[in-house]
Amino acid sequence: RAEMRLPGKAWLEWQALPEGEGARLVQTAYFEPVGLTGFLYWWLLYPLHRRIFSDLARAIVREAEGALAKPPSSGRGAG
Repeated sequence: RAEMRLPGKAWLEWQALPEGEGARLVQTAYFEPVGLTGFLYWWLLYPLHRRIFSDLARAIVREAEGALAKPPSSGRGAG
């Protein structure tokens, strides 16, 4: 859930779904508005939220792909 003061409850959900030899990240934003203020908040800021959430999803994918490209660590020190 969001830790900010909002006119409603907000949270993001992520799912990694198998797709071919990889996976597809599905990100869903939820918002339960409280009153007209909550409704207006969501729809007036929707373009900004869309951009922020898209950037966040891309960053998660980049990080995951980078982690997969690294060889596994042996967990032992160098000597």
